[in-house]
Amino acid sequence: MMNRSRSLLVRSLMLAVILPATASAQRRLEPLAANLCEVVASPDGYNGKMLSLEGILLPGEHSVLLYSSSCKPKESFDVGIQAVFPPHWVSSPNGKELRKLLHRGKSASVKLAGTFESGTGRYGPDAAQFRFTISEISSVKKAPQDAHF
Repeated sequence: MMNRSRSLLVRSLMLAVILPATASAQRRLEPLAANLCEVVASPDGYNGKMLSLEGILLPGEHSVLLYSSSCKPKESFDVGIQAVFPPHWVSSPNGKELRKLLHRGKSASVKLAGTFESGTGRYGPDAAQFRFTISEISSVKKAPQDAHF
């Protein structure tokens, strides 16, 4: 009887420790929905954060850039974001569709989740001001013809 009570107590304590930690981890993984123009205008507030963004992926000669057609670059306002793809990104249906568009040299309107980075240096071979490491490709469609950087 005593061993059974002790066993029940140990299990209860383990659940009390594990369940809140699991719930907390799940909450932290939920990306923050953000506007791409606001992110590049105030990069320090988003640096290192997991974000959900909508934008356009533009294939370049050396890398792929993420941008929004609503915030155009200016001399003092650099909006270049290097897109970094996760391993096996082409294994999902959205990844396959995105790959088709990019390999044809077409831009893609996308909704992505990932981590935004804003450091003191430049990122990638095209020296982008920022980097976005993609963890999820939520939606993909061909970008409108007038959407260009």
